[in-house]
Amino acid sequence: MKQYPSRMGVGASSILLILVIVSLTLFASLSLIQARADAALTRKTAVSTAAYYEADASAQQMIAALDDALQQGESPETIEGVQLQADKTAAFSVTANDGHVLRVVADVSSGRSVILSYRYESAEGWAQESAGTLWQGG
Repeated sequence: MKQYPSRMGVGASSILLILVIVSLTLFASLSLIQARADAALTRKTAVSTAAYYEADASAQQMIAALDDALQQGESPETIEGVQLQADKTAAFSVTANDGHVLRVVADVSSGRSVILSYRYESAEGWAQESAGTLWQGG
């Protein structure tokens, strides 16, 4: 039997095997890092969604109380937290526990509440940062 000489030595195959193992280890660690980041984002989204629905439920209860007060001929200001505006609208806000506020404005001039605005906003005001000196070119 005739033996053919090997074109690739033992050292080259070992180096190739090491490179494959290192690349698979790298991909595994990157996958683990991405999975942890996805899990953290999922937890944060779940907390934010729960806070929104809690605020929404409280706002809907206040709207129902506002409708009941209007049907009984009472002023909207008899409900705690509701403020009557000059343009015959009632406004109130519900604070969520994630740093947001649900602001509701309803028209009460017709004897029932008609929602004009229902906004879920950040409770903190936006503070502009100084941009510093920008390069103007030339």
